[in-house]
Amino acid sequence: MRYRSIDLLRAYAIAVMVMVHFLENLSGTRDWSPDGFGAPIFAFLSGVSYHLWLASRQQRGCSADRISRETMRRGLFLIGLGFVFNALVWLPEDLFTWDVLTFLGSSMLVLNVARRMPAPALLLTIVLSVLLSPVMQKLADYGAWWLNGYFETEQTLSELLTGFLVTGYFPIFPWIALPLAGFMSAPALLNPQGTGSKAGKYWLLTCLSLTVLVALVLTLRWTTAWGRLWLPAWTMFPASLTYMSAALGIVVLLLAGLHNRIDQRQAWRIPEWLMSRAQRFSRFSLSIYLLHHVVHLWPLWLYGLWQTGEPAAYWGQALSWWPAFFLSMLFLLICDRLLQRVEQHRVPTIENLLRWLCE
Repeated sequence: MRYRSIDLLRAYAIAVMVMVHFLENLSGTRDWSPDGFGAPIFAFLSGVSYHLWLASRQQRGCSADRISRETMRRGLFLIGLGFVFNALVWLPEDLFTWDVLTFLGSSMLVLNVARRMPAPALLLTIVLSVLLSPVMQKLADYGAWWLNGYFETEQTLSELLTGFLVTGYFPIFPWIALPLAGFMSAPALLNPQGTGSKAGKYWLLTCLSLTVLVALVLTLRWTTAWGRLWLPAWTMFPASLTYMSAALGIVVLLLAGLHNRIDQRQAWRIPEWLMSRAQRFSRFSLSIYLLHHVVHLWPLWLYGLWQTGEPAAYWGQALSWWPAFFLSMLFLLICDRLLQRVEQHRVPTIENLLRWLCE
């Protein structure tokens, strides 16, 4: 079963990622872009989607062993795809940057274990992964890995492990909290049995608590001297305690609100032209993620190699912000038309390959 609320959020997340990457890689600007909102939504929804996929497999009578094997294959496929992507789209020295794809693949392996855990243990894992991360970042000397504004590592076993766990672009700590939270909260968020029932009251209490948490964290951070001292700044690299708590609260509230207004009560009528495109972008989000990197990075590398002999010579400084923004919007428009053709002619995509290999 597809939820329109999930399709809208995932489409928003992938569109934001496209815009942010074009702006960062072509113009080097992050001043006004919606940086930091796409990735938490995408990671959280991966846990929600896993819950829905797991429920559908169980309804079909799939054994626990088969579900485990399929989950493991999905995770390993995404990890392998992440390494191939880094090698072919980025530069060879960026093979072990621990980006989104390797993180999502790793999170699938973790979710395969998490689905067997009792709720209190899973909740404790989520909380600890967030609270312990600042300590781990301090012990690992996070800033030393980001001296030039991007992640760099020597390819030794100890440094690879540190990057995977703590200092990479999307390390396990604290990012694993988002897919785990999505998986754990999906039943309450997507299946509240009315506001008068016990589940409905739990759902309402959760949303209200998260609203208070987000408001409290941001208010204390911005209005008090001790808040600025004890609550770290909103930073994505590293993912600070302020960032993770606020991002988690915001994405839960977004999904709960959209699901309630769009899927359940149908109080908000989304125009069909918008909804059809959101569903298309949601279905092909992995293809869009791969394609948009190829479209704007390969020309950048080739031009730099041609002009200077150094592929990354123009990285972050090829254009000013407005041509980069225009190109991101143009890509999304062309991509929509291309995906329409893909649907009409049933052209195989990376999503089809994932299902064929892993199910």
